Amino acid sequence: MIINTQNININPIQKDIKQLKDEVKIQLDNKTVAEILSFIGYEISKDYKFIHDKSFSISRDGFIKDWGQTGFSGDIFDFIMKEKNIQLPKAIKFVADCLGVKYD
Repeated sequence: MIINTQNININPIQKDIKQLKDEVKIQLDNKTVAEILSFIGYEISKDYKFIHDKSFSISRDGFIKDWGQTGFSGDIFDFIMKEKNIQLPKAIKFVADCLGVKYD
């Protein structure tokens, strides 16, 4: 099935956020995600596990998973939203800032 997106109205702000997310997402891998997490105070081991909670790990594509109690599973945006209690657009901008990606 092909979805025709020409008739869907997208708020310009939403479009900008989506474009920013896409631009940031292509830069994310386990090393980059680990650096961002270290920046906000988490200690990450060389095998991409959280030092103080080894049930958390970061996959090669930067996906974060808690194999323990919380069951958290998501990308860095999901993690930042949960950690900082912020909405997705702010999480995207936070990660973009960490990576030095410019936006309006």
